[in-house]
Amino acid sequence: MKFDDYTRQQVLDRLFAEWTPKPQTITAAVDNAVGYITAADVYSRVTQPVVRASRMDGIAVRSADFAQGRPDLEGFKLGRDYVRADTGDDFDDAFDAVIKIEDVTMLKGGGIALADELVVTPRMNVEPTGESLRKSDLLFHSGWKVRPVDVALLVRAGHTEIAVIAPPRVTFIPTGNELVCAGSLPGRGQNIDSNSTLARHMLSSLGAEVSCLPIVRDKQAALAEALDTALAQADIVVINGGSSKGEDDLNAALLKSRGTVICHGASAAPGRPVCVAVIEGKVVVNVPGPMVATYYVFEWCLAGIIARWLGVRTHEHPRIKVRLTKDLNTRKGFQFWSRLDVRRSPEGYSATPLSLNRGDGPYIIGVPNAQFINSLEGGDYPAGSELEVELLCDPEFIPEA
Repeated sequence: MKFDDYTRQQVLDRLFAEWTPKPQTITAAVDNAVGYITAADVYSRVTQPVVRASRMDGIAVRSADFAQGRPDLEGFKLGRDYVRADTGDDFDDAFDAVIKIEDVTMLKGGGIALADELVVTPRMNVEPTGESLRKSDLLFHSGWKVRPVDVALLVRAGHTEIAVIAPPRVTFIPTGNELVCAGSLPGRGQNIDSNSTLARHMLSSLGAEVSCLPIVRDKQAALAEALDTALAQADIVVINGGSSKGEDDLNAALLKSRGTVICHGASAAPGRPVCVAVIEGKVVVNVPGPMVATYYVFEWCLAGIIARWLGVRTHEHPRIKVRLTKDLNTRKGFQFWSRLDVRRSPEGYSATPLSLNRGDGPYIIGVPNAQFINSLEGGDYPAGSELEVELLCDPEFIPEA
């Protein structure tokens, strides 16, 4: 068997030429809208403030009373000459200026005193009608990913629900005779199914609605039945395992027998044996079994597919410049996933290339805090050279060197 040598982008381009996503528009309650993509432009339904309001805590006065200089403030009476006006509050229309409370002293015998330098002018510290929001103001364009702070604005603008893009339904199928369920103690020749957990959370973070089927053994009939179940309920199907050249690698052959195969193999590693197909108008991705391979295929392939469905750009990790602490050698012809351990110091960021195997040099369990994907030309990057890398954690969690 010879694997295809398509680049990551070529795989996606070939897929998108064959497959057109058909997302639906749904209505989401504002309280549950965080993370959704808006399906249309969203406008304010209300005006805020409805009438002018105080910008700060203070007292409201008539500016005309101060036009010829300060009046007799000791004779000022609450309700007649001034009223309290706290931040955001409406106040009596007889008054048109607000003096902040820090500039006001309430006298024991009645009346008030003001800061010596204070000058009262019309509309001072008054927020006019519609200063915060006007009915029909544009809040968000179509294609906006709703954030927690956006939900508060939607509520303020009078919305209880909005139109959003329905997330793609992704069904994940873990396959393999060697797999046991999470929580089990593996015996000889067994591996715990951790990729279902990875799929559930990583694909959800990309905007998908994810469900996972039970483990399917490497039997043609069982695999075919699981695929049929997934196709009936999902927009995108991910089959984990059975994509390579082993005796029990049956899934790539299953996809070839059922639909149009876009690729079987890509010039990206780990995870080169990835197989992408279109079956019954739906995308089916056969992802290699090892966790690091699954992760990397999710990073470039599933991320691109889900973004296409939602009509947004593929998520990009923040990039930082680091100085290598040891040589990093990359292989020509592959967009290889290099794992990096980034540390910070007063001089900047340093990065140590990590091995995929514990015995081959510096090693870390799982996914590190940074990655580097080389071009197809490959190249050698000696210790001490500067490199731009993708950060896989928030900057504040980078440990000190």
